[in-house]
Amino acid sequence: MCGIAGTIGVSNSSVAVKMATAMAHRGPDDHGEYWDAANGIALAHQRLSIIDVSAAGHQPMSYRDGRYWIVFNGEIYNFLAIRKELEVLGHSFNSHSDTEILIAAFAQWGETCIQRLRGMFAFAIYDRGDNSSALPSLFLARDRFGIKPLYYAVLGSAFVFGSEIKGLLASGMVSRQVDRQSIWQYLSLGSIPQPNTILAGVKALLPGHTMKIRLPLDIRTTQYWDIVENSNRTFPDAKILSREDALQGLRSLLEEAARLHLISDVPVGAFLSGGIDSTAVVGLMSKVSGLPIKTYAVGFEGQSQQQNDLVWAEIAARSFGADHTEVIVTGADVARQYDDMVRAIDQPSLDGTNTYLVSQAARRSVKVALSGLGGDELFAGYAHFKQIATAARWDSRLRWLGQDGKRWLLGNIPGRLLPHKETLLKERPWRYATLRNLSGEEEKSQFINRSLMQGLKPTSLVDLYHQWLRPELDAVSETSYVELQGYLANTLLRDVDAMAMGNSLEVRPLLLDHVVAEFAFALPSHLKLGNKENKPALVNAIRDLLPEAIIRREKVGFELPLVEWLSGPLRQRALSAFSSSSARDIFSPEFLRQTMNQLVAQQRPPLALWAYLMLVEWLTAHGLSL
Repeated sequence: MCGIAGTIGVSNSSVAVKMATAMAHRGPDDHGEYWDAANGIALAHQRLSIIDVSAAGHQPMSYRDGRYWIVFNGEIYNFLAIRKELEVLGHSFNSHSDTEILIAAFAQWGETCIQRLRGMFAFAIYDRGDNSSALPSLFLARDRFGIKPLYYAVLGSAFVFGSEIKGLLASGMVSRQVDRQSIWQYLSLGSIPQPNTILAGVKALLPGHTMKIRLPLDIRTTQYWDIVENSNRTFPDAKILSREDALQGLRSLLEEAARLHLISDVPVGAFLSGGIDSTAVVGLMSKVSGLPIKTYAVGFEGQSQQQNDLVWAEIAARSFGADHTEVIVTGADVARQYDDMVRAIDQPSLDGTNTYLVSQAARRSVKVALSGLGGDELFAGYAHFKQIATAARWDSRLRWLGQDGKRWLLGNIPGRLLPHKETLLKERPWRYATLRNLSGEEEKSQFINRSLMQGLKPTSLVDLYHQWLRPELDAVSETSYVELQGYLANTLLRDVDAMAMGNSLEVRPLLLDHVVAEFAFALPSHLKLGNKENKPALVNAIRDLLPEAIIRREKVGFELPLVEWLSGPLRQRALSAFSSSSARDIFSPEFLRQTMNQLVAQQRPPLALWAYLMLVEWLTAHGLSL
């Protein structure tokens, strides 16, 4: 796990080095640079040593007498199998690192090597060419789900890329101008949908995509993976499997993924919240390793028994004989570390605070932690999976009425007689767009500073979600697809990477192993959407590993006492932030007056205010202009 940076068309390597240095937290163990003056290519790297911690794993790394150079962030879990295949083909190696296997795989198979990789990654490989038909080029790639980040900017005849926005800002070449469309969407979502970023001139390479740049600057972007197409191709018979065969198949793949995710030359632990997903991960780790697992949980002062995950994490840890650490965080702790969290988040977000705190605890004793991220999206864990599936069934039944007839009928049926009536009344894109909506389109237009959006016709949330709809899928699969493309990629994965790496900790989301994910996605929806148990496909595949109390536990979303912090230990900080010029640039005077009055009176503010505070604080901390 590392930080990578690079430039094309810049007169020296110092810019790439500045970018990498700004991300030193991502790789405090080693650093390096490469400069090809003839072609104007610079690569820089910050290393967090995980596999082959010796100097042999130093990056940038070269191969084939310096023709190929790589900077790599991530892990290739199946690198040992690929190594054996390459050795048969005549390759020999100087290290035991997955980095050397990756660059050799590119030398052997070119861009198609990406299909062989099982892992999380963002990397750049520079091919100097062979002085004949092969011209110099740069190949960039990002893993299938976007677990690892990769940002870039095209600046006339120059090109820069890196693992974090902070890195690109450190180049001194990227405009500090904010993207107003991103601000508009952030006010509803609490995060920024890719490929856009908070900066107008910076984009994210999308998950499952590669980019090929032929020098001087001919850029081609290609999608190499999509879970719908690939799950159908890899597991074409999954939907006709018997229940027993489906669960056995899932169990086998989960255990294989656990073995691969435990490969490391440094200590490995796990985040444990006491929910099904994190408990499943620790159970699988314990099963395949046969050793006690180091686990970490975070709780918050003053939480109710129902909200307190520490109780459930302790139950799970005790059942596995885990070496368990729990941390109870106070509001004063959060206030003391608030500036550090704002710096770590890399882009404004509503999410991520809990990851920062649990990562801080884990990093004291391990360099790697596994997580259960992705379980809800793949195994229909959120409550709205059922709501949307129910709405889809009613859509089918009422299709004969036409849209107007359906609306009339629904409008005359009392809500108590028709659960999820409000969902039924919405068109499909709106059913998703309203799931985590902090502020609606009309509401935003009332409280935003009108000059901010002057001359811009913003993309609505319904248009954003419309691009992720897959009408050929059933409602459960479509909801899974939307959640993987949206909330998981744009909020959860992005924030986990930033906040964990802010503490120099590698996080591996085991359930997002792409082979496991493809099989899970291909399974029939009735196995994933239960009437009583949450995530029955996952639970029944590993029931023998899960404590019964965890299986029976009612699903409760992880909740931080954000609004309590705003009205308590962070109140003065929030008052100062909403008095700033950045706040005045974004919000209307009336909204700011109401917000200040709420804070002064110590009233309970809405959750959206935490997201808006993070936005203002981030813009102020980085000196960005609107």
